[in-house]
Amino acid sequence: MLNKIEELSKSRDLLLTGGGGVGKSYLAMELVKNAKKNAQQVVVLGSTGISAVNINGQTIHSFFAFGICGSLDELSKHDRYVKSRLLEIKKILSKCDLLVIDEISMVSASLLDMIQYRLRVANFRGKILFVGDFFQLPPVFKKRGGTLMGENEYAFESSAWEFINPLVIELTKTKRTKDGEFFEVLNKIRWANVDDKVINYLNILRNNIASWNQDATILFARNKEANEMNLLKLQELKGELILVKAKEKTHVKSLHENKIKSWKNSLPVSCTLNLKIGAKVLFCANKWGKYYNGERGVVREISDDFILVEKDSTLVRVERQEYVMSENIILNDNIEEKPLISIEQFPLKLAYAITIHKSQGMSIDGLVCNIDNIFEKSQFYVAISRAINPKKLLLYQSYGDFDRWIKNIIKVSPKVTEFYKNYEVLKIEEDII
Repeated sequence: MLNKIEELSKSRDLLLTGGGGVGKSYLAMELVKNAKKNAQQVVVLGSTGISAVNINGQTIHSFFAFGICGSLDELSKHDRYVKSRLLEIKKILSKCDLLVIDEISMVSASLLDMIQYRLRVANFRGKILFVGDFFQLPPVFKKRGGTLMGENEYAFESSAWEFINPLVIELTKTKRTKDGEFFEVLNKIRWANVDDKVINYLNILRNNIASWNQDATILFARNKEANEMNLLKLQELKGELILVKAKEKTHVKSLHENKIKSWKNSLPVSCTLNLKIGAKVLFCANKWGKYYNGERGVVREISDDFILVEKDSTLVRVERQEYVMSENIILNDNIEEKPLISIEQFPLKLAYAITIHKSQGMSIDGLVCNIDNIFEKSQFYVAISRAINPKKLLLYQSYGDFDRWIKNIIKVSPKVTEFYKNYEVLKIEEDII
């Protein structure tokens, strides 16, 4: 399948889409890896800080020097003050063979129009690979005093999308769960098709009380509850609290403090990791043959150079992983990544609780989803699609009518439904590699 998509990408811009756990990001990174092996010039961008970190790229706003602009009109005024950076962007894009944009669902119509403007000015002749699922988290429009949803909300409603006209490739084979009925229910929820079968199935998940044990990870919609739960569980453990600080290195002097803070907040790990011997942790990265993103273990030994984590009755030596904030530059006529700041930290976080937002990309075996404060379209779908085994998935609601609440929180924009129904989509049911 990889070869098939590589061939398609030579002649078409692509959107790589599909539900949770089908391997979109993994396949995108394989395409990037192969493109670089073939001496292609590649730029990888994420719509949010978290997605940028997950794909080892930059944010869209940082790369394109958009600042806080939300429209082409605002951009024309802003560009007067970043002329030197615009020249660098133009050089990079003129040499770029492949531009990857991850989490396209969170890119608004106006933002994609701004991106297309930059590409046109730079005489961009490469190919674009969009990655993401419009059924998941939507764009957020911020304006003074609150949130504004524009008439043209999604990237596919922009004039840029019509001009780019990407071929939509949908991956349909799940890599996360082997339970066919669960995957069928997930697909219905993705489309907001809340029929009696879905309601009955979700009510059964409310009875998985066995999941409510010391090994389960609780998903919350908000940071407040997740932080409080982790602190409480850590305090219950005997022994000394150990603060594991990241090793930080600054490569340039002129970085704005807010930029550094924003980047650190987007990392899957904390710059200060609070641990005790016996603490339950989640792995926040994949390491072939050792651990996967979302897998759980128990801390058995802590040192400055490594942490021993027990999982499946074996000890795994976990070493620090480097996280780098960089920017693209032209060096020796090639697009290179210039490091700005880096940290080395253990790819671990406390496993007692995590937010839905921070759980993206994880596969979790033993999950409790607290649905009390879900507030965004598709947030419920993102939450339960982290689960590997529905028999170890518990839905928890502390108040109100469950059936009514489920119908209220499982919502999808009619625009997204219309897009997937009417746009030409190439469905791929094969294994990724």
